Amino acid sequence: MGASERAAGRLGSVLSVAVGVWGLGSVAFPFRLVGGAAAALFELTFGVLAIRTSAWARRRKTALVGIGISSLTLLVAAAEVVYFVISE
Repeated sequence: MGASERAAGRLGSVLSVAVGVWGLGSVAFPFRLVGGAAAALFELTFGVLAIRTSAWARRRKTALVGIGISSLTLLVAAAEVVYFVISE
């Protein structure tokens, strides 16, 4: 594993969690729903990138936490869309 792969794993795991928290906070507001869902898709990509670069120990756990947050964000976004469609 080269230095660039280690850097990609580290950056992917950190971005996965950071963007995930921002996306989850954004989904709470109706007008930021699209941005929060898009952020969840990006963080899912960052998490998968970190896993695929053979991240070890803490970085792998951090990437898995980021993937979990992105799944939760997408679930909340879908529930919000369903709620808005049903309430209309």
